[in-house]
Amino acid sequence: MNRLSRSRLLLAGAIWVGILIVEVFNWGGGGTKAIALLLLLAGTCALTVAAQPGASADSGIGSRPLLVACSLLLAVHLGFLATQIAHPRLLDVATTTLAAGRALLVGGNPYALPLDGEALRVTGDPAFQGYKYLPMMAVTYLPLGAWLGPRGVLVTNLALQLATIGLIYRLGWRDGSRNAGLVAVLFYLSLPIALRQVFGKGATDLAAVVPLLAALLTMERRPALSGFFVGLSISAKLLPGVLLLPCALPPAGRRCPYLIGVMVGLVPALVFVAMSPVDLYDNIVLFNTVRMPDSTSWLADAPAVAPSLARAVFVASLAAACLFVWRKAPSLPSRCGLLAGLTILAILSGPAAHHNYHLWWLPLVSVLVGLMMVQGTPLPRPFGLNSAAMRVDRLHP
Repeated sequence: MNRLSRSRLLLAGAIWVGILIVEVFNWGGGGTKAIALLLLLAGTCALTVAAQPGASADSGIGSRPLLVACSLLLAVHLGFLATQIAHPRLLDVATTTLAAGRALLVGGNPYALPLDGEALRVTGDPAFQGYKYLPMMAVTYLPLGAWLGPRGVLVTNLALQLATIGLIYRLGWRDGSRNAGLVAVLFYLSLPIALRQVFGKGATDLAAVVPLLAALLTMERRPALSGFFVGLSISAKLLPGVLLLPCALPPAGRRCPYLIGVMVGLVPALVFVAMSPVDLYDNIVLFNTVRMPDSTSWLADAPAVAPSLARAVFVASLAAACLFVWRKAPSLPSRCGLLAGLTILAILSGPAAHHNYHLWWLPLVSVLVGLMMVQGTPLPRPFGLNSAAMRVDRLHP
């Protein structure tokens, strides 16, 4: 193993350990978690640079051992699911999603119904008792949830987890190689937080993450479909879908189909905006601006000015990312890095840093790890050059 390979392996290992620290320090550990997230943000920047298209180093990595390792880890996931499905212990995000699905079945408005008793307890305001996610979240879990109840959440999560794994693999393969995809899947499956949140707690966030990954995969060749997936992600959960909107923006000339696709994907959310704008705004937007920081966030013990400063940093970073993507045609690793970085900043500037939020960016970092581990010395190409142009340069030097 050469020096370059060792340094990249150490970086991947440091990222893995940082994610474990984020999981270990949860309630009461917001300060330590914030430090870990800041280090992970720096690590994501390093990953993004190292994952840029370059000379392949696949010759030193065997596909069969990677495939065996991925299969073993997938078997661990399935075994853990088997131990949980008899007596599911679901997060409130899952139980309220089941309640919202039942409300939709009988023609009710989940944003106007008292589905979230915890929000009422925390805020004391009856306006915040409605469903806290957008309608496609409830629709995703409705078929199996209505049939199997809490077990239906875990079975749906199995389908979403398999889709996530498949998309991580395809993203790594598209801009790297088969081995890049396998390394990316191996890294994702090795993360205890992903296993426990998806199958142990029934976190529903993958309903928004799967269309996010699909949007990145289809961005280059099918901008309208990519835009549709962006809208669908937002229609499931406001974050991380809103952050994906600028990060998946295609080059000039293909933006109109993309934006039309976004509007089509937003139709489920827009229906409820039209039906119940105040209730939806109160529960989706206003609640997150008025809720007090809990102990999973560093803001719980920070000075009063800290939330405003954190949000200012996040808004400035988002504006800079929008400008960068608007003026450039970034590569897939650059887009994954931007989206993961913005997501981490959004978590750091928010009133909570719950474990399920990290499912938003872990697949993106996994793709970056996969691409980094199979790259040789990067070719002398600009950071923002898109992958299609890179392939043309390779074919026609």
